[in-house]
Amino acid sequence: MKIGLHLHPLYKTISKSLPRIIDFLVARNQEVFCPDAVKDICTIPEGKVEFISPDRMTETVDALLSIGGDGSFLGASRIMAKTGKPVLGIHLGGLGFLADVSMDNFEERLTAFFEGNYKIERRSVLNAKLVYPDATETFFAFNDFVIGKGHVLSMIKIRMYVDNDYFNTYRSDGLIIATPTGSTAYSLSVGGPIISPHLNVIAVSPISPHSLSARPVVLSDDQEIRIDCDDLNNDVSLIVDGQQRISLSKVKKIEIQKADFTLGIVRFEGDTFFQTLRTKMNWGLDKRGN
Repeated sequence: MKIGLHLHPLYKTISKSLPRIIDFLVARNQEVFCPDAVKDICTIPEGKVEFISPDRMTETVDALLSIGGDGSFLGASRIMAKTGKPVLGIHLGGLGFLADVSMDNFEERLTAFFEGNYKIERRSVLNAKLVYPDATETFFAFNDFVIGKGHVLSMIKIRMYVDNDYFNTYRSDGLIIATPTGSTAYSLSVGGPIISPHLNVIAVSPISPHSLSARPVVLSDDQEIRIDCDDLNNDVSLIVDGQQRISLSKVKKIEIQKADFTLGIVRFEGDTFFQTLRTKMNWGLDKRGN
């Protein structure tokens, strides 16, 4: 199998972990492909891997191994999303909610992967079309789209429609539009609902709303959300999965709906959404012991 590696360049522990992972892969007769930038992170013995440009990765490899945290996993998923090829994450960060293989169990999990003892869990993806006066631009989010106010000190006013029907005007610090996967990310921290990834819904959660009635709401994912941008301050941006920031200063409107493809997450026997909630986020932890 041809295995590509996707790395978070700022993780200092990669220089220690990467040789172990590569040695394991090579010992099991896997072909390993690394982006050229890996040469600047650590020294890899010549002949163990093939260095290629990032734009060749999708067409070359059979699977992509993300090494880092959940952010790295989202970046790897964005690269591979439309190919349908599996993405497997080894987390070196603090949470590992998506990339839940660790350096403690990666040998066991990768062995199971090579033997076909895994399943692919399909997760929904959001598509955002930014409409300019004379052009459009499209982005995809696996966790969420966030309308953020940037350096503006006062609240912003966000006018939202659902299927062309006026829904609400949020006076707040921003707005989070999340997939079920993203319901345990930024959306959770502002009081949004925890949503099972098997549900076909979209969660909309205001950030610090100046209203007692502005609460998170769950919509069907076959509905389209529209945000009018004419009244937004010039510093307001659309943030994609916490990784990309796009200025909305020249955007007329944003149209958000479910994408026509899904994200495939590798799951192993015994891995479930609720188990991850319990182990990663102390879900249901009760000091009384019940």
